[in-house]
Amino acid sequence: MTTVVVTRPRAQAGAICAALQQSGYQVRHHPLMDIVPMADDRAASASGLRQRFLDIDQYRAVIAISFNAATFGLEWLDKYWPQLPLGIDWYAVGPTTAEVLQQGQINVTMPAERFDSEGVLALPGLQAQQISGQKVLIWRGIGGRETLASVLRARGADVDYAELYQRQPVPWQAGDWEQVLAGSPLLMLSSGQALEIAESQVPDLAHKVSAVMLPSERVAEQARARGYNQVLVAASARDADMLQCLQQWQSTQ
Repeated sequence: MTTVVVTRPRAQAGAICAALQQSGYQVRHHPLMDIVPMADDRAASASGLRQRFLDIDQYRAVIAISFNAATFGLEWLDKYWPQLPLGIDWYAVGPTTAEVLQQGQINVTMPAERFDSEGVLALPGLQAQQISGQKVLIWRGIGGRETLASVLRARGADVDYAELYQRQPVPWQAGDWEQVLAGSPLLMLSSGQALEIAESQVPDLAHKVSAVMLPSERVAEQARARGYNQVLVAASARDADMLQCLQQWQSTQ
């Protein structure tokens, strides 16, 4: 029986763990990050977050770059806008994020294939002729890649961030990892940051797992550069895509 280590945050791991178990896999849940929302009003005011949402109708486009960004962004939107503001083009980086916005009755555009910043930047509505001189708001966590904002600014857009949460690494010790990695399981990671955290806590991690599964080719390239031999790339971070990728790989073993 294949053992899979799921590293998603606690609140987001239940469905994928259940799906894996129902499909016959042994599952070990080992969250690498805690997701902490920017809920304190003083912190939100200091960061300009509250004002971003009060003024959200002034933006031509809003881009949610993660499941958490969409989830917490909708919560903030509901605080100040009982009815959805008009005239905004909504974008999501991938299907998991898009589903959250759609549940909030938002008509959202997302890439057809590449679910990352580069995929979003290729969308027709975000090209220079459409976005130059327009205001764009990016929903994200604190920190992260600057590619999306820098390219949009180069195209003439006025870009702001709404930083809605922070990621806090779970401080696992060597003994915790020793149990989790017993038997060289498959390691399922959902982001480049998760890969970095795992690598920082486990020396020579690439040689202690049978394979690593990642949600995009960009992150997969990072894993290959770190010495992972078996790198599986799912179509997206959605549960169904991760499970399908795992089953396809196992069928070839």
